[in-house]
Amino acid sequence: MKRHIAGLACAAAAVLSVSTFASTAHAQAADPVTALKGEFTSGRGVSFVDTTKINTPAGNFVFSQRKGAFQFGASGISASDQTTKLRIKESDLEALSGEEASGGLAGLAKPERTIRVKNVSYISGGLFGEFLPAEKTWLRVPGGPIGLTGRLSQLVNVAEPATLKSLLAHATTKRSGLYGGKITFGELYKVSPWFRTSVLVKPSSSEAKTVVSWKLFVGSDRLATRLTTTYSAAGLGAKGTTMTVDSRYTGWGSKVTVKAPPAEEIAELKDLEEGADAATSIPLLGN
Repeated sequence: MKRHIAGLACAAAAVLSVSTFASTAHAQAADPVTALKGEFTSGRGVSFVDTTKINTPAGNFVFSQRKGAFQFGASGISASDQTTKLRIKESDLEALSGEEASGGLAGLAKPERTIRVKNVSYISGGLFGEFLPAEKTWLRVPGGPIGLTGRLSQLVNVAEPATLKSLLAHATTKRSGLYGGKITFGELYKVSPWFRTSVLVKPSSSEAKTVVSWKLFVGSDRLATRLTTTYSAAGLGAKGTTMTVDSRYTGWGSKVTVKAPPAEEIAELKDLEEGADAATSIPLLGN
């Protein structure tokens, strides 16, 4: 009898242990920030696709699409690689700018790729590509932006723990698989390195008040599957325009390797050909 009771006690303890473990695991998985931090393993990452739609008095249309991946390190994003294509044709640029001005601007109709490793950006194609020396294919920009087109894609990065935490702190919708709320440009500028390197310049006091409405969809693992953001482009200097960016995330935990381009293919800012300053100072949606 004692042996039987002892056996039941051991079984009960085992069940309780498994139940406690399962409850703890569920509690951890229920927190998207904890789930995100659990993905931070060197050489792993996630892929994403951003689609930007613009609402103007002239109508609604898709303005750009960006595809890329984040590589993680032990504490967060260590590198990224993204390519952006604007829905612009060279013929459109000629119509807007005139034949003489369209030469340097032709790059806006071409894909722009940006590799970012730690705090250095390497940009190929796009507008900068029109002014690179013939033997070079990449421009190195220390502390540089996510390309010139970064502000035309997703400004909110849910792969940053501090950004994700700030979003969730503002959440007014919280239900299974969905969070939603609002946050301002000013708040994003404070917490998000991605936002700061995307918008190129610090928002003015009025621009900082720009409100971003967002919805975050998460899977059963509590990792992001989709993020939508909507805001007035007045925050980027373009009045009368509303932007909506739809981001999809796939392949969490997959192998991602991002490296800086070969040294022999890299040019510095001082190497850009004549005309680059004027062309690259042209505002993309303001500023």
